[in-house]
This record gives sequence, structure tokens and C-alpha cells, in this order.
Amino acid sequence: MTNLDIKRLGLIAGEGELPLILATEANSKGISIISIAFTEKAAKSLKPLSKAVYQYGIGEAGKVLRCLKNEGVKDVTMVGKIEKRLLFKNPKLDLKAIKILSRLKNKNDDTIMLAIAEELTKEGIKVLDQKLFLKKLFPSKGYLTKNIPDGRERKDMGYGFKIAKEIAGLDIGQTVVVKDNTILAVETIEGTDEAIKRGCELCKAGAVVVKVSKPKQDNRFDIPTIGIKTIETIINGSGSALAIEAEKTMLVDRDAVIKLAEENGVSITAV
Repeated sequence: MTNLDIKRLGLIAGEGELPLILATEANSKGISIISIAFTEKAAKSLKPLSKAVYQYGIGEAGKVLRCLKNEGVKDVTMVGKIEKRLLFKNPKLDLKAIKILSRLKNKNDDTIMLAIAEELTKEGIKVLDQKLFLKKLFPSKGYLTKNIPDGRERKDMGYGFKIAKEIAGLDIGQTVVVKDNTILAVETIEGTDEAIKRGCELCKAGAVVVKVSKPKQDNRFDIPTIGIKTIETIINGSGSALAIEAEKTMLVDRDAVIKLAEENGVSITAV
């Protein structure tokens, strides 16, 4: 028994480190994990931390639901990166997935994820807030690196924050790249790293990256996240600063991220 009163948790896992971090935290609270992974790599990494691991395709919604019910799962978390671009690569969809997608008004992130959550709820399965397990990954307001942004970068952060919030509210993306109060790139379906690459290519150096949460962020899914790859992409593009929304953006592998940023003259600020 835990203070969350959960004995068994279904973990619907995408790519990246977050599923492993969440499973480790849940195990520390005495919670058994039933993992459903969409990639072989995720399945392999979660096996030591899970009572059972299943691997399905991204379009096998019916199998996922049956698996969770057969395992007696009443609570799930959905965490990890799932490439939305797969929807445009003719994935194999089972009947349940086709039915879910066919009734959507659009295929924006929130629309898809809310429909999935609704389907789970119909089956008596509750989708939990990721912060229940990952709260330690959310930095508070302040400078995270020893090197701090200069005046121009701070102005770009302020402008970028405003624009990023507007596009996030439209469910387009949550990241912008800016320099001299000019928006160089807006994140869309391609994801954060590709948006950073596009933006940095348009200026020789000094681009500022701003990542925020949605104005009405649903903490059950799609929480903005940065990690080593984010910093590497900024460094490779000769960017100079990163601003994330304090207490609403997850920072994975914090010590390594800060060390890499400081070694390469990139400032990180939680705003």
C-alpha cells in the first residue's frame, strides 16, 4: 500500500528516459508495473522494473485495452515520446484505433490524447497525472547554469515566451526559436529538436530557445520536456540560451544537462 493507494500501475511507454524514471519511482513506492511499450528498446529497458511487459504497435489500441483489462489494471500513466508523424506513414490500425481516430474533429495532440484518455475511462481505467511520480523533474524559477543570459537574450526570452504560449494554446507546438525579437522557428509536428535545428540555421549564432507548457496543460500527457539531446541540438546550432517554463517543464538528467550547457556556454533559465 502507498500514499497513492495504488498497488498496480499500467505504464504506456513511448521513447526516451521518462518511462524508466517513472517506473523506478513507482517501484520505490511499492507499486507493481505492467508495461506496454511501443518499441523494442522501451520494452527491454522496462523489463527489470515491470511485473510484465507487452509490446504492441502504435495502432493496436484494441490489444492495449484488452491487455490492461486482463491484467486487472485500474490506473495508468502515459509517458515518453511518441512520434505523431507515424500517423502519416500509414501505420497498421486495428478496428478500435480506426474508430477512435474517425470521430476526432482534428488530429492535434490534445484531441488525440483526450480521446485515448476517454476510451480508457470508459473501460474503468483512470489516467493519472504524471507529476504524481515525476515531480522532482520540474525546476523552480531561476538560473540553472552558472552562466546567465545577457540583456539581449533576456529580451528574446520574454518575447519568445509570449509567442510560445500563444502557439501552445493553439495546440501547434510548445517551442520557439528567437533572436533579436524575431521568431526564427515554431515547433510543429516535427518536434522540438528539428525546430531548434531550423531556427539555428537562420542565424549564425546566438539563437534563444524557449519551451513552455500549454495554457491549459493536462498533466496526464504531453508535458514539455528537455534533456541532453535538447542541449546538444542547441550547441550544434551555435545557440546561446534556453528558457523553460518554471515548475511546468520537465528536465531529465539535470546534472548532466547543466554540465554540458555550462561547458559550451549555453545558459539555461527557468522562467
